[in-house]
Amino acid sequence: MNALVAVSQVAKSMNIGTKAVRLQAVKDNWPVIKKQKQGGSELLFPRDLLPVKIQAGLVVMESVTGNTNLPVIVRDTPVPKKSNKIGMAKYNLVHAHRLAKEQAPWGEKKRSAQEFLLAYNAGLLLPQVFSVIGEIQVKTIESLDKKLRNNNDDYHALCDGRGGWKKHGSNKYKGRKLSEAAKAIFLKCYLHGSRPSVIMAIRAAKMTLEKENMADSVNETTYRRWLKDYTKYNAGIICLARDGMKAYIDNYGPYISRDASLLKVGQCLVADGKTLNFFIKHPDTGRNCRMTLIVFFDWASRYPVGWQILPTENQWGILAAFRNAVQTLGRYPDSVYLDNGRAFKSKLFAKEVDLDFEEMTGLYARVGTAVMFAKPYNGRSKVVERFFKTVQDQLEFMMPSYCGDSITTKPPWMSRNEKFQKAWHEARTQGWVPTIREAAVIIDRYFQWYSQQPQKDLPAPPEDMFLPNRGPGVDQHQLNYDFLWRKKVHPRKCRISLWNIDYESDCLHNLSTKEPIRAMVDTADLSKIWCYTMDGIYLGEAYPVQACHPLARLFGDQVSVEQVTYQNKRQARLAKNTKKQLEDLGVTKRAPDSLNVLAFAATKEKTAILPGDDSSPVRQESKLLSQKETKRLELIMEKAEQDAASLPEIPRPKYWDSSLKHYEWCFRFVHEHGRKLELEDSQFVKEFESLPEFKNYRQRFEDLKLVFQN
Repeated sequence: MNALVAVSQVAKSMNIGTKAVRLQAVKDNWPVIKKQKQGGSELLFPRDLLPVKIQAGLVVMESVTGNTNLPVIVRDTPVPKKSNKIGMAKYNLVHAHRLAKEQAPWGEKKRSAQEFLLAYNAGLLLPQVFSVIGEIQVKTIESLDKKLRNNNDDYHALCDGRGGWKKHGSNKYKGRKLSEAAKAIFLKCYLHGSRPSVIMAIRAAKMTLEKENMADSVNETTYRRWLKDYTKYNAGIICLARDGMKAYIDNYGPYISRDASLLKVGQCLVADGKTLNFFIKHPDTGRNCRMTLIVFFDWASRYPVGWQILPTENQWGILAAFRNAVQTLGRYPDSVYLDNGRAFKSKLFAKEVDLDFEEMTGLYARVGTAVMFAKPYNGRSKVVERFFKTVQDQLEFMMPSYCGDSITTKPPWMSRNEKFQKAWHEARTQGWVPTIREAAVIIDRYFQWYSQQPQKDLPAPPEDMFLPNRGPGVDQHQLNYDFLWRKKVHPRKCRISLWNIDYESDCLHNLSTKEPIRAMVDTADLSKIWCYTMDGIYLGEAYPVQACHPLARLFGDQVSVEQVTYQNKRQARLAKNTKKQLEDLGVTKRAPDSLNVLAFAATKEKTAILPGDDSSPVRQESKLLSQKETKRLELIMEKAEQDAASLPEIPRPKYWDSSLKHYEWCFRFVHEHGRKLELEDSQFVKEFESLPEFKNYRQRFEDLKLVFQN
């Protein structure tokens, strides 16, 4: 089996060129012999030292050409990959050892074999074979040589026989002695939602087999081994049956890879809430509690744009977090990808409500942001969930009040009877638990540090990607208006009630209690609210009711007396205005009764008891003012002129959002502040009052004029 094969023969068997064979020989370090021939030299390879694939190709080529000098060994038994690698390495080592002895001169074969073995064990000869087999002794290599000769030079005799592939003809485990019925019953017992243990499933299967007269004498170990074999290729089925669909999807189901580099900064914000794994003092009760962190996370740059801490996840915290995100981003985001939780799907954000325009729906629609909701119980669809895992691993465990997220991660000082751990924790932390403000400062500094750290699959840190792509900024007044909370209320006696707070305003006077109005509230400042009709017409502002002293003149101070006096005058003024509006409609005590037109409602005109002389002239007396009274009135007029001259200057805005706001400013400038308009504003007032749309506002300004006059 020491035949030499030329390069051309190898190239023909592999169906490639001779140059490719030479390159492959250099790459794989094939043993080669260079012989001189006529016209040059030729490379020859020891056939037995060539790779098995090439030897097989040579056998096929020789069988086709009719050269049957070499035996062809055909095996149906598949050889395990590792055993085949070891067998080929031993085969190459034995043939190299033979070649070394054959090439040695007479009488030097033993010394040549020793030198070969010494060079091999040093790793200098056949390094690839050495990496597989390692060091070897003389007796071992001679034993391998003998085994190879006894098996007709078949390298399979040198392959590792562990695993039983030589005995039962397979590289897999030998089939278990379990009947198909036993396998099916055992699986039904094991694949159960109650997740029974393996031993309980085996015992249940055996009891079922005995009941059906199919009992066998199979050992429990056989069941365990068969289950281990079954789990290799059916782990997903076991997970689905014992742990449910969510566990199957998370552990074995396929997933979609999303390329975040296709998104731009601010194009999509992902929002979700997380219960923090450390204690914070509750702002109301002072007790330790685990609060909720709500984060709006920029998908493209992985930058935490806006966040908020609150005791529970609710719509007000989400509103504050989204407002912070808009201010940080410098513009409204194009879209938001939200959790499917109850607070995120509040009608404040998403439900269709009738606002200033019919096409506006919810807060996100009002600011032009598209909304998408994640599937329930599908955490992998939100990239912010991975960010929460980073927060848990990098920040939360460092907090002195860390409490863990489950019983397995709970620190030992929280367990019972851990006196040493409790004393150690108290000595190290002095029982410090952060307040909500202190926790906010810590989280803010951590977010700043996180945004400066490089990410594996991002070209730059999140901060370097986010800050250059921010928007130009959002107008603060427009932002305040967009984030006002809208609520439909019913006015009653100049008042409306929100969250057990009564608000009052003169703009609510004479409104029907059956017709609702819309109140807009800044949840961060409940000191006033803005009232609008359901059609979007502005009514005015309302303020919290200030209760008066019940007996101000007897037991109150001067402020209490003045407050009661103001309220009495206010009530009288509103009643007077109502009477005045009734008189403007022609309903007065001197007006004829409009129902007298009915025959049955007619009444006779009453006559005077004592006759009067209508022809007698009315005596008019002119009352002349005294000199002292005239002097007093002149002083009052002079003081009024001085007060008017000392009034502060009212700034004139550079621009107005609408003509209505311009007209309202001019109206208040004249009737509320008693000033005189400039020529430009006077012309605008005349033009605006001549427009057809002014009739919708005329009554409102006439009412305000009466209020300012009184």
